[in-house]
Amino acid sequence: MTTAPSTPALSVNTHLRVATSALLLLALTSLHHAYGAMAFGTPWRLHVLLFVVPAAIVIAVLLYAGWVANTARSARLLTWAAAAVVFVVPIVLVGYVEGGYNHVFKNVVYFGFGEAAFHAIFPTPPYEMPKDLFFEITGVAQFPLSLLTTVLTVRMLRSFGK
Repeated sequence: MTTAPSTPALSVNTHLRVATSALLLLALTSLHHAYGAMAFGTPWRLHVLLFVVPAAIVIAVLLYAGWVANTARSARLLTWAAAAVVFVVPIVLVGYVEGGYNHVFKNVVYFGFGEAAFHAIFPTPPYEMPKDLFFEITGVAQFPLSLLTTVLTVRMLRSFGK
């Protein structure tokens, strides 16, 4: 049986925090898109599952493998690979693009500058006017969760330098 390295840089808490945050972000976007598909009659929103399910599996496997790796070099490589996937899918694509642009910025434009400005930047479809509270809350919530995931992932990577 393989045991986890005893170095503090590779603590289970570090990897577990990143895994939890990234996987929660992917679960949130899955819920958000599934709800949007049903609420707005837009089944194409379910396309997100084609990206988030494989990404969740890859992230979980790589972070676990990085934690239980037999050598510091293997642990570093596996953890960096996991971080790369975390940065691309949950953080950038889901958090910054979907949560930040598609929801935070969209709501700022709509509530701050009005419906005409909204339609000029966010055509319908594919964008929905902010009229469904649950859809908007779950959409906006992706952004702060991605910021937390960013901080945790950077901390995890910096822990290798200590």
